Amino acid sequence: MTRPAVMHIDTGRNLRGGQRQVYLLTRELQQLGIEQILACPRNSPLTSKVIDIPLETLSDYSLFRKLGAGRLEKALDKYKINIIHAHDSESHSLGLILKRKTRHLKLLVTRRVIFRPSSRASIKYKYLQAVDRYIAISDAVAKSLQYIGISGDRIDLIHSGLDLAALETVVKESPGYSEISNKYQYVIVTAGALTIEKDFETALSAFSRVSKKISGVAWLIFGDGPMRSRLAKSISNLKLADAFLMGYQEPLAPVFKMADLFLLTSRSEGLNSAAIEAAACGLPLVVSNIGGLPEVVENEYNGILCHPGDADEFADNIIRLLSNDELRRQMSENSKLKARQFDISRSAARIVDVYNKLLVS
Repeated sequence: MTRPAVMHIDTGRNLRGGQRQVYLLTRELQQLGIEQILACPRNSPLTSKVIDIPLETLSDYSLFRKLGAGRLEKALDKYKINIIHAHDSESHSLGLILKRKTRHLKLLVTRRVIFRPSSRASIKYKYLQAVDRYIAISDAVAKSLQYIGISGDRIDLIHSGLDLAALETVVKESPGYSEISNKYQYVIVTAGALTIEKDFETALSAFSRVSKKISGVAWLIFGDGPMRSRLAKSISNLKLADAFLMGYQEPLAPVFKMADLFLLTSRSEGLNSAAIEAAACGLPLVVSNIGGLPEVVENEYNGILCHPGDADEFADNIIRLLSNDELRRQMSENSKLKARQFDISRSAARIVDVYNKLLVS
C-alpha cells in the first residue's frame, strides 16, 4: 500500500485557530511517522512553531503566492508528495493550481467556516471539481458543504483537536492577571479575533447589565483585530470600567483556569478552538447557539446556549451561573468531560485514515 506523503498548505499570517490546528496536526503526524512538508508565508508564525518537518516559504502576498506556484511544484517532486492538504480558502485555490499540473495528486481540503460561497462559478470550479475529499471540522460545516452540492460521501467530519494531556498539567496561575483575579470576585473571559462576526455589541450590552446586577465582575477580552478601536470606544462610552481589552496572548490556558466563565456571542462559528480550550480548562460556557458551538456546549450540561444577538438572554444566563456556585462547579466538571472528544491524537488518527482512503480510491 502506498504511504501518504503530504504537503500541508496554510496561508494565514496570524496564529489563529486554524494555524494552531496545523501546528498540532503536523506534530501528531510526525509522531505517527507520516512524511510531510509545510508550505506557508515566510512571516507566518508557523515557520517558528513547526520545526520538525521541511518548510517551503510562500510570499506574504496572495498574487505572488499564486504566481510562484512553480516553487511548490518542485517541492512536490522533491519530496514525492502524493497528497495536498489545504487548510484554508487560499490554500484550496493553490491546491487546485498544483493538481491541474500534477494529475496524480490527491487534494484534501479542511473547511473551518460555515460561510457559503456566493458565486456560482466559485462553487462549480473551486468546490465541486478537482477536490477529492473535504474534512469538515463540525457538523455545521459539513451541512454548509452539502448545501452547495458536495455529496456527503466526499466529506469527513473530524473535529478540531487540542493537546488535552498538556492542558491538564497547566498550573492555575498567570502572573500578569493574578492582580485582577484577586481584585474581583468573578472573572469572565472571551478569546478570539476581534472581528465583526463575534458580535461584541451583544456581549457589551450583556456585560453592562451583568455588572449592574452583580458587583465584583471583571470581563477580560483576549485577542486582536479590526474591531479593537471600536470596542475600546464602546467600552469607554458605556463606562464599563471592569471590561478589559487584554490584546493577544499565548498561552491562554493559565488564564482560563483562573476564570469563572467563558463568554462568546458570535453570529458565525465553524467550531471555535478557544471554546474547546476553555471547556478543557473546566470553564462553564455561555455561547451562541450557532454553527459548531452546540457541538462543544451541551445545553445545561457544560454551559448554556443562547439565541444570537439576544443580549438579555446572555445576561440572564451569566447572572444565573455567577449566582449559583454549585451549578458552576457541576458545569465545570462536565466541561472537562465534554472536552475529551476533542483530543488532537484522536483527530490526527482519523485524518491518517482519510489519507489512506484517498490513496486507494
